[in-house]
Amino acid sequence: MRRPGFVATAGVAAGAAVLLLAGCGQRSASDTGSGPATAAGAKAPTAATAPPGIAELQAQQDALFPEVAARCAGVSTASAPSPSASADVAGGEPDDPWARKYAENHAYRQTVDLSPQSRCRGDAHAARITTALRATGRAAVLGEAELRAELDRLGYPTRGGEVHSSGGTVGFSLWIPGSGPCLTGTLGAIPRVQAHGSYLEGGCNEPQGGH
Repeated sequence: MRRPGFVATAGVAAGAAVLLLAGCGQRSASDTGSGPATAAGAKAPTAATAPPGIAELQAQQDALFPEVAARCAGVSTASAPSPSASADVAGGEPDDPWARKYAENHAYRQTVDLSPQSRCRGDAHAARITTALRATGRAAVLGEAELRAELDRLGYPTRGGEVHSSGGTVGFSLWIPGSGPCLTGTLGAIPRVQAHGSYLEGGCNEPQGGH
């Protein structure tokens, strides 16, 4: 015995499936260049909205920090070699089993090597921040909110966990606006700020891991 309701429902579903299949692979002229849809109906970046390239990011950074650009003008932009997974972190011979084991256990702490240009710019930014913090005359007693405000004033916006406290010491780890690299600093009577590449696991904050 047939059930009319079931047949009708099945027919509607089959029709919808046919329409969906018919639409696959077909795009109208108005769709050209619109890019695939992503979650929540958002569209993926297109050529017009794609992230800027390295040259454009560098130009943006130069505009934000002209004194840094002037200091590092003419420094080589050659890329540094990628760090090896078997790099000797302990300082022993690469074929030393203990050294290899140590390197494997601490690989999460490795950072991307900086090119001479990135190193120059990073060191210039580190010196700039250090000078500004020391000029406050109270770097050792700045709290997280005060440090965040000072970094924002200097042109290094903080939005999340860039500023933090550990063991009573206030510090920060952030990505230099534009093309990087990373800066990590701690406050004290003498503020200490250093430039480094991003960690191999991503980001400027040292990953918590290893075994």
